[in-house]
Amino acid sequence: MAEVTGRNGLNALLNLTEASHYIDCLPADDLELGFDIAVIANINQTMEMIYGPRGARGLALRGGRVMYGRLLRAFDLSTGFNRIAFRMLPVHSRIRIGIPAFARVMMQHSDQTHSVADKGTFYDYVVERCAACWGQQVRSPVCHLVVGLLQEALSSFGRGQEFQIVQTECRAMGAPACVFRIEKEPIA
Repeated sequence: MAEVTGRNGLNALLNLTEASHYIDCLPADDLELGFDIAVIANINQTMEMIYGPRGARGLALRGGRVMYGRLLRAFDLSTGFNRIAFRMLPVHSRIRIGIPAFARVMMQHSDQTHSVADKGTFYDYVVERCAACWGQQVRSPVCHLVVGLLQEALSSFGRGQEFQIVQTECRAMGAPACVFRIEKEPIA
């Protein structure tokens, strides 16, 4: 979020979410499960309070897109997404292989449950313990951080092409999980 809101913007968000202890000591860049996902949900909620729904949505989308690259670089995840064999596959094959592989990587390195279901013309990407809305109650989907993360992952798999991603269900609205519909065809 520091890349999106600036360091002062992140500090303000941390102060308002009563997570000011992270200002001087950010969580470690490791794969340990020591970070409470409720902090992310509180930051997400506070962004909406400060910037309004549209502003918070834009910041969260950008934050999710930045997060994808940082996840791959910071943890040197052995995804195989950059191997020549994967890069040479047709786009539809890269998407068909990449989305479930990404879900597995996310499950291995977080305490969230990610899964993918092929629904014919689209995929349903399901997150059962979503950090973006954990412990909240809302009237419309708020998991824009996850949408941004998926947008960047799909753009990477799709050689720069963009794919439509819409959150169709949100745990914070009473659904059993957050569901993101990913269209198989790229946006023209």
